[in-house]
Amino acid sequence: MRNIYLGLVISAVLTGCGGGSSSSTPATSPTTNQPDTNWQAGVFEPASDYESQCEVVRTHLDINGDSYPDVQGSEDDEKLWLRSWSHETYLWYDEIADLNPANYASPQSYFEVLKTTETTASGAAKDNFHFYESTDDYEAYSQSGTITGYGINWSFIESSPPRDLRVTSVATNSSADLAGVTRGDKLIRINDEDVINGDDVDFLNDALFPEEENSQYSFTFERVDGSEVTFNLSSGIFEESFVNNVAILTTDSGKAGYMRFEGFQRSAQTPLIEGFENFAAENVTDLILDLRYNGGGLLAMSSQLAYMIAGEQNTSGKIFEMLQYNDKSSDENFSTPFYSQEIDWDLGVLTSNQLPTLNLDRVFVIATGNTCSASEALMNSLVGIDVEVIQIGGTTCGKPYGFYPTDNCGTTYYTIQFQGVNDKGFGDYADGFKPEVTPEFDDELPGCEVDDDFEHELGDTDEGMLSAALERLNTGTCPVTSGVGIANMQTKIANNSLSELLLFDSRSQAFLKNNRVYVPIEEADDE
Repeated sequence: MRNIYLGLVISAVLTGCGGGSSSSTPATSPTTNQPDTNWQAGVFEPASDYESQCEVVRTHLDINGDSYPDVQGSEDDEKLWLRSWSHETYLWYDEIADLNPANYASPQSYFEVLKTTETTASGAAKDNFHFYESTDDYEAYSQSGTITGYGINWSFIESSPPRDLRVTSVATNSSADLAGVTRGDKLIRINDEDVINGDDVDFLNDALFPEEENSQYSFTFERVDGSEVTFNLSSGIFEESFVNNVAILTTDSGKAGYMRFEGFQRSAQTPLIEGFENFAAENVTDLILDLRYNGGGLLAMSSQLAYMIAGEQNTSGKIFEMLQYNDKSSDENFSTPFYSQEIDWDLGVLTSNQLPTLNLDRVFVIATGNTCSASEALMNSLVGIDVEVIQIGGTTCGKPYGFYPTDNCGTTYYTIQFQGVNDKGFGDYADGFKPEVTPEFDDELPGCEVDDDFEHELGDTDEGMLSAALERLNTGTCPVTSGVGIANMQTKIANNSLSELLLFDSRSQAFLKNNRVYVPIEEADDE
């Protein structure tokens, strides 16, 4: 049962791209005149020596009604735990500079430098996925999918002036939905502050990503027709819908199922299964899976989804993914199977309920720079068993890595702890999967590069990416497009280093939050 349980609890995040309410700050420059610690360069005590020794001991109960293991300690203890824990579990532990924790103002600011500074072949940061959030927020979201915000999902086409922030979708019955915010709206002002060129970055980020309910701001948008509208929005707590726009589409070769899937979270399991039961009942012969805003989540659910697509015959005797740890923990390497049953998430076990299957030999995946982690693992696993993955959209975020969210003293930390490879042993897509008419390399998939279309609602067959998927399905060719599109812009943003970005609340897709990647508002580039 050990492997099953570990497979279930892995929460892979996303998005460089592409994803709780406690915010983080950019990597902090070392401070001076800080009290010394018992740090000694190159000497690492076991992380267990410092675990749960907290400056502030939590007295409330966790989400399961249990007490936290906290005992009285200090910030120094928390920093030293982070240092030893990173040295023990970080995939590239030997690439972390051993810096004196006394020179950092908080455990969180120290954590931000406990990562590699190496780059990928493209020059992007090797570790684009190093972040933290409050444990309270992690527990609330991972259990129920609830978040604080206005119900707006953003696309950050440009996060520095001249900024371009678009609404990708709006949660039903949220403040934004009730006010009339729609997909494609471009944000131009919050209260009286100019979003496009304004310099009050802290205000804009605080307004965009509220940490509490009943935060009230005036949002002014430019609609796709050029008109302006202003809405007074109030933040609230709402539950996300991860499975949307489930539909049966008629194609030249038969019925195709379409589903927009936006997060591998516990609450998504039931609607995901119901969607595939519907597809199976309708005898669909193709599937268009829209993962353009799916920043990842539970790896076990990704395995379930791969099984429902490919079926028993394609997956028999094959692995979904091999998890490879650092050389200190290589004995923990294990294979994640293709899970063929429903999961009891509370117990961390497989049930006797068999999953529906489509038994497909190909799948069309709509993807962007916001498609990350468990979404990419899904694509890679299917390629690994010779199911053809046809990619429509842009380059994915590039995260063949994962971690175990780990709480210490009220903060949940995410540090890369393993790399995943498919049944063929491939997992080198740190620069993302790319759609190509004629693929030449292993990280290139057959497909079409297409812009994200904000002039049509998601699920509309005239929407650019879905329309392109249908054209590729019907004709085997890609539609004619022009210019560098938003899909490519999102990929460029996704490749920014998270050390240069803030971590915030709400949802969108190149800082990480709730298993999604967001791009906060940035200052102007002085160069």
